[in-house]
Amino acid sequence: MIEIRKATKSDVEGLNQLYFQLSNGDHGLSPDFPVIFAQMQEDSSYHLMVAIDENMRVIGSLLGIVCKSLADNYEAFLVIEDVIVDKEYRRAGVGRALFEKMDEIAHENNCAYSILVSSGFRKEAHQFYENMGYSDSVIGFRKKFR
Repeated sequence: MIEIRKATKSDVEGLNQLYFQLSNGDHGLSPDFPVIFAQMQEDSSYHLMVAIDENMRVIGSLLGIVCKSLADNYEAFLVIEDVIVDKEYRRAGVGRALFEKMDEIAHENNCAYSILVSSGFRKEAHQFYENMGYSDSVIGFRKKFR
């Protein structure tokens, strides 16, 4: 049984392992994680969710941020980042459960839509996102500062 819930301080080691997987072993969590995590916990716009297996192990995570807009008919939207499912648990419903929880959060916050970006080479992830109802009918751009 998989549990989806907000991340807590006790999830740090599991999150660190997931971020190492996301970066292909290049890096884990930021050294400033405690401060950043505390800020996220205090800001109701941030929703860092984790998937926990029956052994209380963190096996997935997803960050959703509710953003405000001044546009009529969609005063809020959801940005999704840092989608990670442990390689041992892929294709087992973990990602789907995380995205379904994000959909609930989007509806609770009256979001008109949610958006995410993905690196062009992640074809399997793209297929999953399409299965979750996302389309590639928009073009995303990213500007890096470091």
